[in-house]
Amino acid sequence: MQRNHNIQVFRHERVDFPQIFQQGNGVRLDGPIASHTMITTSVRGHLASIDFPEAYGWSKCDPSVLLTPQVPLETQYKEDMQPIFRNLQQLAREVQACILWLDCDREGEAIGDEVRTVLLQVHPQMPIYRARFSTVLPQEIQSALRSLGRLNEYHVKAVQARMELDLRVGAAFTRFQTKRLQRQFVLPTEGVVSYGPCQFPTLGFVVERWARIQTFVPEDFWFLELTLTADEANARPIIFQWKRTRLYDQLTTLILYEACLDAQEAIVVSANGRPKHKWRPVPLATVELQKRASRFLQISSEQLMTAAEELYQQGYISYPRTETERFRPEFQHRPLLEQLATIPGEMGESAQRLLQPGHFQNPRAGPNDDQAHPPITPCKAVDPASIGNPQQRRVYELVVKHYLACCSRDAVGRETQLVVRMGEEEFQATGLMVLERNWLDAYRPWERWSTGQGELPSLPVGSRIRPTSLTMKEGRTTPPSPLSEVELISLMDRHGIGTDATIAQHIATIQDREYAIKDGNLKFSPTQLGIALVEGYNSMGYQLNKPDLRRETEAECNLIAAGQKTAEEVVLRLLEKMQQCYRTAVQEAHLLDRAVARHYQSLGETSTVVQQQFTLCGACRHPMALKHSIQGRVTRKMLHCTTCSQTWALPRGIPQPKRDAQNQPFICPLCQYQVVQITTGDGYTGSGYSVCPHCFSNPPPGHAPDFRCLNCTNTECSLSLGTPDVTVFHCPFCASQGNPTQSVTLRKTSRGYVVSCTHFQRGDRCPYSIWLPKECEQVTVLDVTSNENADGLCATCSSPGHLVLKMKFTWKRGSVPPHLGSFVTTCILCDTSFRREMEISLPQPNQVLARAPNNYRAASTGRGRGTQRGRGGGRGGWTHANMMNGRGGRGTPRNRSGDGR
Repeated sequence: MQRNHNIQVFRHERVDFPQIFQQGNGVRLDGPIASHTMITTSVRGHLASIDFPEAYGWSKCDPSVLLTPQVPLETQYKEDMQPIFRNLQQLAREVQACILWLDCDREGEAIGDEVRTVLLQVHPQMPIYRARFSTVLPQEIQSALRSLGRLNEYHVKAVQARMELDLRVGAAFTRFQTKRLQRQFVLPTEGVVSYGPCQFPTLGFVVERWARIQTFVPEDFWFLELTLTADEANARPIIFQWKRTRLYDQLTTLILYEACLDAQEAIVVSANGRPKHKWRPVPLATVELQKRASRFLQISSEQLMTAAEELYQQGYISYPRTETERFRPEFQHRPLLEQLATIPGEMGESAQRLLQPGHFQNPRAGPNDDQAHPPITPCKAVDPASIGNPQQRRVYELVVKHYLACCSRDAVGRETQLVVRMGEEEFQATGLMVLERNWLDAYRPWERWSTGQGELPSLPVGSRIRPTSLTMKEGRTTPPSPLSEVELISLMDRHGIGTDATIAQHIATIQDREYAIKDGNLKFSPTQLGIALVEGYNSMGYQLNKPDLRRETEAECNLIAAGQKTAEEVVLRLLEKMQQCYRTAVQEAHLLDRAVARHYQSLGETSTVVQQQFTLCGACRHPMALKHSIQGRVTRKMLHCTTCSQTWALPRGIPQPKRDAQNQPFICPLCQYQVVQITTGDGYTGSGYSVCPHCFSNPPPGHAPDFRCLNCTNTECSLSLGTPDVTVFHCPFCASQGNPTQSVTLRKTSRGYVVSCTHFQRGDRCPYSIWLPKECEQVTVLDVTSNENADGLCATCSSPGHLVLKMKFTWKRGSVPPHLGSFVTTCILCDTSFRREMEISLPQPNQVLARAPNNYRAASTGRGRGTQRGRGGGRGGWTHANMMNGRGGRGTPRNRSGDGR
């Protein structure tokens, strides 16, 4: 089979299209069997990827929005996959059917689904079948061709659910911590400070071991050591260990030592001997292969998997990504052993020995079986010296030796144990004599079995022996060593972090992100950034670096794969949980700042002063300096308080201190910081706005970062123009552009109340807005959670997943006819008589697109009739039904006040 997008043609005489599925499943067909030409091509891992639409870019939405399942995802085929994509489309025009020969695990099923999608775009009626195999040996390929099936849709859904969860959670937290930390601290990288649902628990294990080392307090201890020599010719000294092991009190140890000296002789109180077996290993699965390669070969898990994949593709070993630790009863060991017996050297000799009577034993059955692949075994006998790549050669040797050990008998030995007493203290010695090495010979030089003392002499109980030596020794406890790769793999496997196929990738990721480093002994230490992130999230209470959340995700995906849950219900439930985690992270973000500040300087400490005593700090009431820093092509402005050692980022534009009518500093009533006025310049082209430096980065609860004063709902502040951020209904303009989650909310501006879309970003703002009558003294959205407003939901306009809330209009005294009373509660979408009387018009997409930006709305604040004075782009043909179905276009006209979202 040719790799990449080259093809090879061969003929198979036993396959008949289009009856291949029936043939493969044992259906007898009458008539001659036709021959067919098969075209073999390949893909390279996942053909497609998922991502958010452009409307949800880094600067275009609050990261929390990404955690809502209503935000759409796009399937993308990246540039490096385009040749493969085009190759598949071309072949789809030429063939009658397709057989998917992909890896037989969940990822293989998901990749098969991606291939199927591409093929059906060109050839919608194409029959597509699934071949299941674990090696590329001819007999197994033939067997797979005779038993074709279909893709396992449950496995496909499980992978898709996991990918969606990883994308949404990773993107939301990555954007949150990157934006927050990069604008405050001088970090070692100017790029993304990424979060991953698997990489953070992996990092957590490394940091946890580092913390144990850092907090370790050494202690002195004392112990006794006894050496005896049997009264025999050529007897060697035997070292006995104190049964108390050690004591942490020197005086107590000294008293016991002197009591032993007074006894002068040791009395044998027990002498036991018993057979001992060292079990041969169970068949090899991926995780165990990674651990053994790290321990025996000093090869990292990533290097191991690369070498194993190459050996698999060359037909030397079976599929290297498996959880199975047991062979099927029908597995034929003898033919494989006969092949391996031809290998020169000790591996061939071990295989020859197993072919002799009384040496072979069926391998043990391990606890795991993924029902997809057999254990990792050699498939072809080759001289290791003929494998050019050194790592591949050593991995092949490891796989062969492990298989030979599995087929061998257990090692047999005899363990002897002596216990002697001096005074009241007992000492113990253990010895081992290996009688039959068996599988240990096949696994040389990596596996050993010894206590270091060999077989102990036979001493009768009650006999007395004078010690060769009795010493009191001193020691000191030592901290644990840094986490080794073997230990890290074991922890990840035990806690369900990643799979056998992805563990190596996650370990590589924490190194690529510069969260941890690995030394030459394959031991891990966290970097300052890794420590700071884990400490920060730990201090918040939600321990995102702990394995619990990821373990739950993996368990839920297993239920999807088993058909016990749907992907939709799993994704919805887990996203709700992560939304709560995200809210907590935002509310407690100052704790993350504090943790990072212990390891890195703030931008304010290393940046250049532009103006001293610029504004007042809300914490200490001392002046803060205006500073700026240049990182690459990016210039950042900030306020820095030297007293508090705090730095507050500012948005683009020219900052000016805000003062009130009495020329006093304008103080934010929420946090006591002096407000800053942002004016045109330095990349900002708007009409200006006010920000509190503290609230800009630490918004009030319920609001997103980059918070401006006009969004504030505080009634004590004259700059506050916002209303509580309650969704009245979903925006129809955004829905028509594939963005169904954007909300239409009520807000108050200097020119009155307006119901408008929240999608307002630089260069891409939604024009949907409905200006409300100037006769309104106050407008509120009814809280449907309150018993008093149980009817606040519009039953006519609402539908599942798309609620429409009523609003309460309170009139200025004497501004409306008496029949309207002092207030009206209604739904502006379906109450046409109210809209007609108060001259409220719903926006029309055709009008929005037709108007030039400068003519969309007159600057006048008065109401009137006719086409020149209608609200929201005029009256007319935008009906409620069309709006809720999301039809219509979008434009970029200005709204009435020029400051709409």
